[in-house]
Amino acid sequence: MPCRLPMSSWLDRWREYFLAWYDEGAVEEKAREAAEFACRYIDSGAVSVSGGKDSMATLHIIASMCREDVDVFHWDHGPALMPRQIEEEILQNIRAVAPKARLVVRRYSLGVSERARVDWRPWYREFFSTLEELGYRHHILGVRAEEGNRRRARGRVVDRGGWVEVHPIYSFTWRDVWAYIFRHDVPTPRVYYVYAQYVGWDKARLTTFHDREFEKYGNQIDAVLMWREKNYREEKKKGVETDGDLGHGFQL
Repeated sequence: MPCRLPMSSWLDRWREYFLAWYDEGAVEEKAREAAEFACRYIDSGAVSVSGGKDSMATLHIIASMCREDVDVFHWDHGPALMPRQIEEEILQNIRAVAPKARLVVRRYSLGVSERARVDWRPWYREFFSTLEELGYRHHILGVRAEEGNRRRARGRVVDRGGWVEVHPIYSFTWRDVWAYIFRHDVPTPRVYYVYAQYVGWDKARLTTFHDREFEKYGNQIDAVLMWREKNYREEKKKGVETDGDLGHGFQL
């Protein structure tokens, strides 16, 4: 079953805050504008969904306000970079939000290797060659300007040569995204609700885990909260089931 929003007194307080922001921040109006913008490109494109909060909010906006039978592309990073329970949860969430979508999944060929955690150059080559192979003219992503200067510099529509990137929720803030998720009960990976308690809602991200490329975003915490997944090969050899076990008593 897809993960709907969990319940706790801590989370209840944040739920109240984000629901209030939904109205105060005019998130409904922003979502409708994003849907209208995305609809211009959906016939010749696919919604690229990582499974993170931004891409899931984008998918929900499009599937509920634009078209249900969209094409959805998902990139599976492989077990070295994405724990299998989280990957399975992501696929369940996508199907729950867009049950009529045509889902296309591709897996990174080096995603079972420890090399994937330290050398990301092959990842980029294979990922972009896969996008070209799929042949979509437009790839609709949950990219937001607030995420950093490089993304802010891209703009809302980016011509990549072989395809065009489209960013419907480009102007959304992190508050807008979480408000939309809480208001519409959009399923997201449960790991968010563990990490948000340690780094805050504004910094809780779904990136590849134990990935040196993303250390600058604070994923060093992975080695503490998900130490068994960091050593997943050794734990598997011992017969220890690592999926969903964050170590130190934490569970996804």
